[in-house]
Amino acid sequence: MATTSTSSASSLAVGGLISGIDTTSIVNALVAQQQVPITRLQTQQSAFKTQVSQIGDIISKLQAFKSAAQDLASAGALANTVTTSNSSFSATAGAGSQAGSYSVRVDQLARPSKWMSAGFAAATDTVASGSLTLSIGGTTYDPITTDNMTLADVAYAIRQSGAPVSATVLSGWDSANNRAVSYLSVTALKPGSTPGSAPPDSLSLSFAASGAGAGTDPGFAERQTAQNALFNVDGVDYVRASNTVSDAIPNVTLTLKQGAASPATQGTAEDLSLSNDQAQTTANLQKFADAYNAVMSLVQKALAVTKDTDRTTTLAGDSAVRSLQGLLHGVISHAVTGLAGVRTLADVGLKSNRDGSLTVDATTLSDALGRDPSAIDSIFKTTTNGISDFVASLVDQQSSSGSGILALDQKGLTDRVSAMDTQINQMQLRVDAFKTGLLAQFSAMESTLSSLKATGNYLTSQSSSSSSSG
Repeated sequence: MATTSTSSASSLAVGGLISGIDTTSIVNALVAQQQVPITRLQTQQSAFKTQVSQIGDIISKLQAFKSAAQDLASAGALANTVTTSNSSFSATAGAGSQAGSYSVRVDQLARPSKWMSAGFAAATDTVASGSLTLSIGGTTYDPITTDNMTLADVAYAIRQSGAPVSATVLSGWDSANNRAVSYLSVTALKPGSTPGSAPPDSLSLSFAASGAGAGTDPGFAERQTAQNALFNVDGVDYVRASNTVSDAIPNVTLTLKQGAASPATQGTAEDLSLSNDQAQTTANLQKFADAYNAVMSLVQKALAVTKDTDRTTTLAGDSAVRSLQGLLHGVISHAVTGLAGVRTLADVGLKSNRDGSLTVDATTLSDALGRDPSAIDSIFKTTTNGISDFVASLVDQQSSSGSGILALDQKGLTDRVSAMDTQINQMQLRVDAFKTGLLAQFSAMESTLSSLKATGNYLTSQSSSSSSSG
């Protein structure tokens, strides 16, 4: 019944039709007065949400800063480049490579095992009934039944077997017999083999005929034996099962392209030179500087206030953020122990500007490269107190979920926002009830006045009738 009464009162338009009083304006004014505390709380809540967002942005940039430092620890800041052009091989200097010169001689390229069938008059000719067994890498794959299968069918079955080989039908011309001819070619996907492996881990095919049905024996034979790459670096011989080699010269990838002119002979030795690449090293260090600057810029923006700043929406009064600013300055001055000559970021050219940002000083970096290039990597890679570990520790202390200083700060604000939602909802219910009550009261008043007016009109009309009769 209470719900029905409230609904009726709410739907009744009251505007002082009987009393002449502007009851609508009175209700709106009284309700607006009750709404003031809610509006004030919503404004405060909005300010907290802004702070939560700002802290979230700072945490995100801190994580990116940590990643940038870890990248330099794992991949290295120091970059080298190959300064020679070689014909029998190419080289790529990777992270951690060292400047220097090497003599490289390529004697033989690695190549895969290749098997080919006998020639068939047409790709649609059938293979004799039997089973084809394929083994590679020490693994034997299930025999392939060849009953009424064409060369193309067998090629498809080989590919479906999962063996690491290619299988394709090649169609050409047999000049000796003046006819078209097709072959099934099977080639190992990887070159080389492990020397002395038992059983051999290179490719092998065998066919076992069954019955005397129609079709042609595939007659598989090895047309190209697998062989390993043979090369020499500074007098040291190497044997590898691939023409791409990354474990001969530390952190340098060699791609072998040309062996000796004839088997059992040596190739021609060529010089390989690597030198420090200052431009790329600068770019690597700049990534770290950019990540640092992104964090510092957000922190400075969050703490900056002027006479026109709405302080409720800033983090100017947040001690955790102000403390973080000092900790970031500490990264620049942090000294890595155990290193000689290069101990701080400034020693490798990362210098702080007046606005708090980091930039790479080319002159200082050049001097560091001249003294000890490896130290540019060591300052980041050194464990425990190296720059990367130092930054990781700082970021974790600030942003780790459940324990980080900024993370807890953000959670506290988020909890306050949630509590305010509950409080605002409760206050709004009370205001709505207040408004419903007012509407009901004014509606009752208008109803009473209407009844009184009707009674008055009735009495007036009765009085007039009596006077007329007399």
